[in-house]
Amino acid sequence: MIDSMNSFRKRLRRFVRWFCISRPHALWQRYLLGFIFIFVTISVSHWASLKTIEAAEDDAEVLSVSSRQRMLSQRILFLMSETRHDHDPYIDQRLESALNLFESSHEWLIDRPDLSPALRHLYFEQKPITLDAFSRRFVQMVGIAHHAEGAQAEELHEVLAGWGKNELLISLATAADLFRAESEARIKDLQFIQRTTLIAALVVLLLEALLIFLPAQISVNTAIHRLELRKKLLRKSLRELKSRNQELVAARQSLTRAANHDALTGLLNRRAVYEHLGRPQTTEHGADYTRCVMKIDLDHFKQVNDSLGHNAGDAILKHVAQTLETETRENDIVGRIGGDEFVIVIENPSSARVVDDLAKRVIRGISKPVLLNNVQAQIGASVGYTLAVSSSATSDQLLIEADLALYEAKRAGRGKSRGYSKEMVAEIETRRILFTEITRALAEDQFEPYLQPQVYTATGEIYGCEVLARWRHPERGIVPPGTFIAASEEAGLIDQIDRVIIEKGLDILEELLAQGIEIPSISVNASPNSLRDPHLTDRLLNEVAARALHPSRLTIEVLESTLIEKDDDMALQTISRLSKAGFSVVLDDFGTGYASMSNLSLLQLNGIKLDQSLIKPVPEPRSESIIAALVTLSRNLKMNVVAEGVETARHFQTVRRLGCDVVQGFGIGVPMPKEEFISWYHDYTAPSRKAGQVK
Repeated sequence: MIDSMNSFRKRLRRFVRWFCISRPHALWQRYLLGFIFIFVTISVSHWASLKTIEAAEDDAEVLSVSSRQRMLSQRILFLMSETRHDHDPYIDQRLESALNLFESSHEWLIDRPDLSPALRHLYFEQKPITLDAFSRRFVQMVGIAHHAEGAQAEELHEVLAGWGKNELLISLATAADLFRAESEARIKDLQFIQRTTLIAALVVLLLEALLIFLPAQISVNTAIHRLELRKKLLRKSLRELKSRNQELVAARQSLTRAANHDALTGLLNRRAVYEHLGRPQTTEHGADYTRCVMKIDLDHFKQVNDSLGHNAGDAILKHVAQTLETETRENDIVGRIGGDEFVIVIENPSSARVVDDLAKRVIRGISKPVLLNNVQAQIGASVGYTLAVSSSATSDQLLIEADLALYEAKRAGRGKSRGYSKEMVAEIETRRILFTEITRALAEDQFEPYLQPQVYTATGEIYGCEVLARWRHPERGIVPPGTFIAASEEAGLIDQIDRVIIEKGLDILEELLAQGIEIPSISVNASPNSLRDPHLTDRLLNEVAARALHPSRLTIEVLESTLIEKDDDMALQTISRLSKAGFSVVLDDFGTGYASMSNLSLLQLNGIKLDQSLIKPVPEPRSESIIAALVTLSRNLKMNVVAEGVETARHFQTVRRLGCDVVQGFGIGVPMPKEEFISWYHDYTAPSRKAGQVK
């Protein structure tokens, strides 16, 4: 036993002497071995660094694609909602492009060989429906809904909206979170390898210094120079490692910035803004509110983007971003959360007036003209904001309230700012109920035509009648048009009401003519939405042909304000087609100060209808001068003049003297249902009735 221990000690001392290299002529062996160790550790560290960068780039692409799936689903739903009212080829093309991108991104994600079990379960095994099947069904349903019509289209749109706001969006968000979790885990593993190899390199360096360089310096003075050179090489390797580490840190910081900032404007992106809103609010002494969320939506941006190109649109967005950063404080959060939608988060605003002043400055700053490629472009902005009075207000609540305020600002005519209030919610709910009732009224055929007669001023003969929409509510009776016309336009239902009234008006005309009641023509109002329908002329031709009527029997009254809409080229084209097809086109509410004289000269109009605001003051010299001037203008353009709002005999005598061709108003007859109109007609055409007599 003792001999064995002595033998072990001898072998151990021999190994230590060999390992410490006390013989100078054998130092090269340890140098070679040490170099191999260092080279291996540096190589492994370098490999880990490259793998970290490669994994980070790959994970960034995966995260970008998975996050884009959520945005694409919302974009598809938004484009679907646009096509519900107007099948614009450009919108259809954008919808098809979004669907293709959604499908290709989905295929790219599920075909990745490194999908984790959790992601495979989500995409291919989850119950009751996998995300893969859900996504494919969503694309299929969008295609079906896009080509569907009527009730089926409405039902499919509601189903898709439910998916986009709940199940599908949640599943896509879950997938994105899983991809993000995998990315973070992979980065952590590679960082661990990197740190381990770096520590190993340092350990090897320490062992080399203790076991080789120091014994060699003690035993051989000539080895000192070699050891110093070796130290320099090692230090150089350490500097390279540090430099590489700094590059990795910079790359990581760059990836972090890219993940939280908008690439075009440099502002915070949607993800970063929402993360900030999710953080706890702090209350500062002297502040009236804990937080303000302000949403900004650009007006007329699409026109600039479409007319001047995407580069001009990008320049406009940069201009908006610069304006927002200029007008806000240093600690305010400014972000771009959509194509032309921006948000400002103000912590502890001192008062509501300060926020309102900021909103007005933002609108003024964004509305300033911008010179793009020697072309002056100008957009506007609508602003909605909400103020939190306590730190208990959630981010979702504040965003919803800011959205409601923005909706009201745009509804007020654009270029406005609105602050959220509880009364606003009640008003929106009231309009929502009214929208629902109007939709039900259309489904239950509650809208009916009322007829208001029109007569010639010279002879008193019947010129025609205007067909006006009235809503016969089952509980409230006849609802005046002032209650539902504006709401119908806002809900996008006015064109359906126009169609119903036109069809029923033509039915009445056909019936009256069959009874021997000679009504030369009827006039109907056409909303701007109806005039934007490229098929309106063909549809009206089919309607009059189905009743064996000539197009001249139908007069289309067009609001004067339609002619000033910058994006209403389609409406102007429709007016021209209606005139060429034989329909009479009259400019309604003329004299309110909107119509362009150039449009009057270009459009084939048959007449103008003077607004009742011009007729009401007569006899009065200034009003009579204006009416006389408009009559002269119409004569030169070979157009008839209809005076609306004639209520008294004095009104009638004045407009006849001034040269108006036709009159309409309560003095002739009030709007009335068909049966009352027939009675009025027989009374008016009776021999005892004098031509041109006014009630």
